[in-house]
Amino acid sequence: NEYAKQIREYRSQERPGKSHGKVFVRVLHVKSLDLPLPQQNTAVTCTLNNGIHFVTTPECLLGKDCRIEQEFELIEHSKLEFTLTLKVRRDPHIVAQFKANTPPPAPPPPPAPPASKGGMRSFFSSSPRKPARLPQPLPPPAPPKLEENLARYLKPDGTLARAFVSFKDISARCDTRLFETSYPLIGQRLESGSKVNPVEVGELVLQFFRLPPLPGVPSTQLPQSLDECHRGLRHVHWHKMTYFEGTLTQNGGDCSTWRRRQFRIIGANLVAFNDVTKRATVTIDLRKATAVEDVPDPRNRLLSPSSTQTSLSNFEEYEGLYGVERSFRLRFQRGLEILFFTDTDEEKDRWLEVLSALIGRIPPNPLWAELLWQRQQELAKYPSTS
Repeated sequence: NEYAKQIREYRSQERPGKSHGKVFVRVLHVKSLDLPLPQQNTAVTCTLNNGIHFVTTPECLLGKDCRIEQEFELIEHSKLEFTLTLKVRRDPHIVAQFKANTPPPAPPPPPAPPASKGGMRSFFSSSPRKPARLPQPLPPPAPPKLEENLARYLKPDGTLARAFVSFKDISARCDTRLFETSYPLIGQRLESGSKVNPVEVGELVLQFFRLPPLPGVPSTQLPQSLDECHRGLRHVHWHKMTYFEGTLTQNGGDCSTWRRRQFRIIGANLVAFNDVTKRATVTIDLRKATAVEDVPDPRNRLLSPSSTQTSLSNFEEYEGLYGVERSFRLRFQRGLEILFFTDTDEEKDRWLEVLSALIGRIPPNPLWAELLWQRQQELAKYPSTS
């Protein structure tokens, strides 16, 4: 393995409880938003709050199913929780909706009755004093009818709704793999009498990926995004796949003469196996190969009268292979090459097809992904009994 030495060094540095994993969260989109949306374009943002950091996405257009497509990176800990809050920008059309649902001011109280002007004359009058008639209280005004608009579902600062995420509830489902789910968006609705009732207004679709602690691996070699995590794990599985196998006779590399072997193309490597023990004996790194070339078949060396001198020169380039049928070669830097021949023409065509598709197109195999893959193999081989 290309990372065997490094992985041994990193594994020796592992100390339980000394490092933390990463959590990648991608906010994909709002789904099934059940609100009276304005006809005018309305801007909305999404803010992640984990009690330490407040990170707000760029603005996007509010819609029933509006895309956000923003990613956050968090440090994992045992009590990781966070909220994702949607907030609408208070543009003039939103402010106008707020005013439409603002109750009118209370009417002024009725004026007090004028004071009596009888003075001393009224004091000596024998007629009995009639009690003053008190004004009748006005009936309470009917509560204003609220308009069914977006502002009815907003807080004064424009907050629309929020989703709450407790990471421990989903950590097992996103451990070293992509997990997509949705959370309810809880907001409020203004009712008569300035009361508000909680209401679910839609859903927020999220993707998660948990990267476990990797002690000793430099931060610069760790993935920096959810896409990089997903791509790295996809590539490491690519490097474990067997793409072709068969019998080749080899000359070059570790073979000073022709030697018949069983080969497999496993990921980026052409691996030779012992016929008896079935163990891998030699690995040829195809990432170092620059080309695979067909060698002209010596059975076609007899040229027709119409053949040109150029054809003769092409055969001269492969002079050392004359007499070897069904041959091809791998070229490497600094003029190095390894020669092979197959038992049948069909096998040769298939080897050339597979090798041509691989050389120059092999994806990287990141160290962190290889380390995780080895851990998963160990866990599968020695499952915990607890």
